[in-house]
Amino acid sequence: MSHVDEIERTRSYRAPPSKTSSSTSYELIKAVQRPNHGTKGELINLLVNWFKIKFNRSRIYVYTVIAREVPQQKPFRGKRVQELPPPISHSGTLSKIFWTMVRSYKDFFPNPHGIIFDDYEFIFARETIWKNDATSETFFCEHPDKIGKRVEVRFECKLFFDLDLSGDIDSNTNVQWTSIFLKCLLSDIMFMIHLYSQNSRYVPSNDADPQEIEISNRFAHFNGGMFFVPRTPKAPKVVVQPGVESWLGLYASVRRMENFDPVINFGLVNKLFIQMNLDLITFYLAIENDSMSVKLQELKLNRSSTMLPEQAAMFTSKLKDIKLKCDCAPGKDKDGIVTGRVERHYKLVELKPTWFADRVSLDVEDSQAPEIALKVKTKAGMRTIRRRCRSVRMDEWYAAQGKPLNYPKLPLCSVKSGKREDLIPMEVLFTHDQPQKYIKLLNFYARMRITKLLARPPEQHHKFTNKMIMEKLEYEKDPFMEAMKISLDSKMIECEGRRMEPCDVLGKSESDESLVKLEVKKESGDFFLSRAMETSTKKIRFVVYKLTDAIDESEIREFYRQLVKKCVTRGFNVPVVDHQNPPIYKKERIGRYDDIKIAQMMADDLALFDQSGKSDDELLVFLFFTKMVDELYGQIKYHCDILHGVVSQVVDEGTVKKACKTLQDEMPSDYKSVYHHLCLKLNAKLGGINQIVSESELDEGDEPEYGRMPSNERTMFIGIDVIHPSPNSPIRDLSLGAIVASMDKNAAKYAVRIKVNSRCNENVQHFDEHFSLLLAKYISINNFLPERIVILRDGVSDSEMVKAASQELNSIKLAWRKCANGKKCPPFTYIVVQKNHKTRFYRQPNNENGQVKNPPMGTVVDKDVVTPHMFDFYMVSHYTQLGTTRPIHYTVVYDDCESSADVVQEMIFRMCFLYARCSKPVSLPSPVYYAHLACERAAFQHQYAIKIGEVHEIMDKKESESDDDYASRVERQALIIEGKLQVSSNYPGMYFI
Repeated sequence: MSHVDEIERTRSYRAPPSKTSSSTSYELIKAVQRPNHGTKGELINLLVNWFKIKFNRSRIYVYTVIAREVPQQKPFRGKRVQELPPPISHSGTLSKIFWTMVRSYKDFFPNPHGIIFDDYEFIFARETIWKNDATSETFFCEHPDKIGKRVEVRFECKLFFDLDLSGDIDSNTNVQWTSIFLKCLLSDIMFMIHLYSQNSRYVPSNDADPQEIEISNRFAHFNGGMFFVPRTPKAPKVVVQPGVESWLGLYASVRRMENFDPVINFGLVNKLFIQMNLDLITFYLAIENDSMSVKLQELKLNRSSTMLPEQAAMFTSKLKDIKLKCDCAPGKDKDGIVTGRVERHYKLVELKPTWFADRVSLDVEDSQAPEIALKVKTKAGMRTIRRRCRSVRMDEWYAAQGKPLNYPKLPLCSVKSGKREDLIPMEVLFTHDQPQKYIKLLNFYARMRITKLLARPPEQHHKFTNKMIMEKLEYEKDPFMEAMKISLDSKMIECEGRRMEPCDVLGKSESDESLVKLEVKKESGDFFLSRAMETSTKKIRFVVYKLTDAIDESEIREFYRQLVKKCVTRGFNVPVVDHQNPPIYKKERIGRYDDIKIAQMMADDLALFDQSGKSDDELLVFLFFTKMVDELYGQIKYHCDILHGVVSQVVDEGTVKKACKTLQDEMPSDYKSVYHHLCLKLNAKLGGINQIVSESELDEGDEPEYGRMPSNERTMFIGIDVIHPSPNSPIRDLSLGAIVASMDKNAAKYAVRIKVNSRCNENVQHFDEHFSLLLAKYISINNFLPERIVILRDGVSDSEMVKAASQELNSIKLAWRKCANGKKCPPFTYIVVQKNHKTRFYRQPNNENGQVKNPPMGTVVDKDVVTPHMFDFYMVSHYTQLGTTRPIHYTVVYDDCESSADVVQEMIFRMCFLYARCSKPVSLPSPVYYAHLACERAAFQHQYAIKIGEVHEIMDKKESESDDDYASRVERQALIIEGKLQVSSNYPGMYFI
């Protein structure tokens, strides 16, 4: 990702929302106001990582700044007008220029701490910068990074406002409160955010106070967060994969409490960075062994050690474009002659597997050598020059510099510095000593373990938050805050929450298959599911593929026997003959991704199954035992889900090893075992139901009914999520959306539609067409229309939720009119679900010496620390065993039913007990979870479809293409991709589980 892309991404919040055009095909809805506060549950005392702001009302002036390099004066040639250089946009360079200019004009800027600069465009000041009536002013200074270059910095007065974050918001006008929030962002709120990060972004002068220099070097500022730079061994950092570290940071956002008091939400965040000052030899060995503890001598590298082409390609893919430094680079003049040794910074281009230091020569300047003719490349082409130099092998040159190469057979690195490209040995290159983000995709195992690595218990999370604010960032001594006469309360805000009781979960009795209420543990919410609520009546036949050599046949057979045993216990109809060994067993040694071989094996087995004539009475399940690799996973799921419509389950080799090595007396509780979880997933994929929840609490002795969720209405639950492309992600240049809809009265079975957004936006395009198909399927299964529709929408920001709700509700109503034959639309409820926020709650200790704890399962917070002008609340619906609980933020944007707070909160809490992959409540309502899983599955399938040529990446706009032609081409290609990602209609259940 280029610096420009990074800047544009961080600047996307600046533009205030435009008013809805009169040509818009939908009308903005009126957002729901809070009807009341909830009352159900036991009261508990909590702390929240919100801090009160203290300030006096004052006027703040806002300026815009544009910096350009001063163009060099060129000879006059006719009437040609010299073009101005483009504005400087790189935030780091612009920050240096700005503070250099401020220190150069002390008359205008007597106190640099009285100015806030956002590093991109806006400046805030308590006093006017110039005293006259001029609306703009231009300053000049030396370029801090380019000797002899001057920079023109132009200021323009933008506006002024009164600093007052506690003012009421006019809720009687447009209900699109997000647009009001963004208008405040351009004035009040954006000022506060940059004030609290200014001290870490300030570029001090060389003779500045040591404390200013220390603060500036201690923190790196990225995308609104301030990250502690680990320059010492004891600094907080976590290695997540070779050469990649997670750094601890702090994110600040300005909020309003329910009583409109202004507060700052400080949240701990983690971001991935390239490890600093790491030599490439260690980096390479760590990647090969996936362990930073591997020692060089243990691998017995010697002067003849080399690297295979595939290893070089793998290393290049991991490190391409990262910043490197070399303190012993050949210093070349304009003719490419080595004149000495220099220190240089580079970017890695690639490794050259056939270029070695003992085979590449350098032309070294030597006054004693005879003149020789050399051909050099210039802008005009090749030309011949005569210089006194001699040819020296690269390894000999480094030996002469006192840096003898230990591994001259390892490939040379092609690196770039500006327009210059060089070949440098690996062992003299180091990763840069300045922070650089890691923007590539982590490997599968790193993604699996990162949650555990970065988890912090609540007492540590609470302590780190306070320590970062008061000690590391030293806000009490902050000169910028002092100049602005703003202070921060050092204590977290106390608030009140309620703990709701777990709902009744129903399952089947193991003895007579009658409906029974399951015992739910009050603390964790775990419930023992002895028998699945509903299983397929067809016979289940397993086909096993062994695609790895890391586990042997006996381990797979033992794992298979245990899995089938659990499946039979849960109610699966597995023929007795298959209890010990699967009917088909494939032992294949397959390379990384042998597309043809794996696809052919599945096709052959399906052909045999069809020829048997039992396809109406039996269902196939493909079990793949392999090392988990993203591309292989996408290949398997593309063939099974989309092409053939057959159930598949991929089991990682590590899971088999762990399960087989566990002794019987060390086995975890049945509902926590890997076999139990696989049974739950397989049952949902085969069209079964694991558990349901009752519609009301049952009194002692009452017989449970086959309850409906959440009431006696025929309710359809819809989950929506959209994922966007990121660097090296499985998708490119488009957004993938998933719409899941419940198909039964218990909200346990779901159908899904995958949608491709061609413009990478959050709104689901052509929503009405997809909902029409889901509604038609609902009618075909149930023979009636839903009487209520509840939409749970994930992935929508505060600024977009009203717009998204308006557009999607309008699309649903259009689809209803197409399918309902004139019947009246049912009542709708639209709830936005937000999980990527920084608010954290801690349960207060019972005494002064006690430690804070996570809020218990079922905790709801709907007063004090909520939005004053909307119906929102926080809920902790799950038990957090590892780390600090992340509550989910819910906002009821629209509700035809005018439900009370208790009704909505209880409904959402019950939906968290219906997640098919585990027997305990989860953090999100099941429809939202399913939509996210479907998006992730589609991303891997799309990546594989591109690899085999089924679909093509969306190419950039051509010069000869008009905007309309480009948009039309992209839309057509997006529709093709969308069609290729829909699951086969033969699939028996929920394929994304």
